[in-house]
Amino acid sequence: MAVHKRADRALKIAAIAQLVNAAEGMVGHRQFGRNALLAGRSATRTSIVPAPFRRALDTRRGALAVHGLALVGALGQLAGGPQRRKTHIAAAAASLASNKLFELRNPYGRDGADQMLGVLYSYRVATAVIPDPEISDDLFLRAVNAQATISYAAAGLAKAISAEWLSGNALELILKTNVYGSTPVARAIRERPGISRTLTWSTVIWESSYPLIYLLAPRQAKLALHGMKAFHIGIAYTMGLPRFFWAFSGAHEAISYVIEERGGVR
Repeated sequence: MAVHKRADRALKIAAIAQLVNAAEGMVGHRQFGRNALLAGRSATRTSIVPAPFRRALDTRRGALAVHGLALVGALGQLAGGPQRRKTHIAAAAASLASNKLFELRNPYGRDGADQMLGVLYSYRVATAVIPDPEISDDLFLRAVNAQATISYAAAGLAKAISAEWLSGNALELILKTNVYGSTPVARAIRERPGISRTLTWSTVIWESSYPLIYLLAPRQAKLALHGMKAFHIGIAYTMGLPRFFWAFSGAHEAISYVIEERGGVR
């Protein structure tokens, strides 16, 4: 039962990120207009999806419909539970469909939170074909854990060979953009170059060294997981990305499960 509860919790936490995303999209629906920043572009690209469907998807109404599908999927995850497996899987399928439709509509304006949600729902749907629920949930959590490890380590290594990140200027440059630099925290960091450089280098170090969490003692591993959550809370407040915290916290449930299984976090 522990594995079912952990899988249920991972998806419920991720559903909060999806609710936030759907709410933001519905409130800011003007950005999906024909000449707006996030206008649909699927009709201009080659695709196996029928052209009439893509033209409808590219409209503002199409974007709102996809957000509605995401909302249904998220509410289904929150309404389901460890014993309501069919509800969970159907909700994950709806959530995955909305994620892929937005990717088809316009690949721009998406971030790591969208990608992590896509991973969670893809693995949930893929492992649903396994008839044994315990084996299915165990494989789902282990797959998400492996993806999270790759995501953190790859992000850190990519930063480690970047001149901007190694110079310590990357965070300051990011926070100077209109998209990520409008919060009071962002403005405060920009005004303090020393803090900005420290945070930039710290990000490179901890992301690159993330796989070491599996070598830590139980209490240290638990503290490391809390530190990861604090990192994503910092991103949420600094860059105005609350979805990041919830999406990756869902993945953290899978990390916790794997470490617990090998005697890590208790």
